[in-house]
Amino acid sequence: MSTDLEKRTKQQVSSTASEQMNHSGPAYRPDVDIYASENEIVFTVDLPGVGKGDVNIQVDETDSLIIRAKNSHKEPENPVLHQYQVGDYYRAFQISDDYDKEKISAVLENGQLDIAVPKKEEAKPKKIEIKA
Repeated sequence: MSTDLEKRTKQQVSSTASEQMNHSGPAYRPDVDIYASENEIVFTVDLPGVGKGDVNIQVDETDSLIIRAKNSHKEPENPVLHQYQVGDYYRAFQISDDYDKEKISAVLENGQLDIAVPKKEEAKPKKIEIKA
C-alpha cells in the first residue's frame, strides 16, 4: 500500500491568456462542468478563494464567453503539506448563435460560479401538434 499522496495539479493557462489577466502571477484553468437542457446551458466553474467582486464575465465580439477571476486567498507561511496552487483563473468557451448572449446570468456562492446561458426562443425545440 502506497503512503504517497496524489497531487492533482491545476493546468496553467498559456502566457497569452494569462497576459490578458493584467497581473504578474500565474493564472490557472479552473475545473468546469457543463450541463445542457432544452432551455439553457449551464457552466459550473470551481473558483476557490474568489470573492464576488473578483470575477469578470464577458462575451466578446467572437462570441467567446470569457471568465476571469482574481484569487484573494493568501497562502500561510511554512505549510506542512501544500496541495493547492494559488493563482488567478482564466477560461473561455465559444457560444453558438442558438444562445441568447444578452440574457446570461451568474451566481457565485462558496467558490462555485454558475453561469446560465438561455437558448433563444427560435432555437428551443417545438412540439408539433398532430391533427386528427
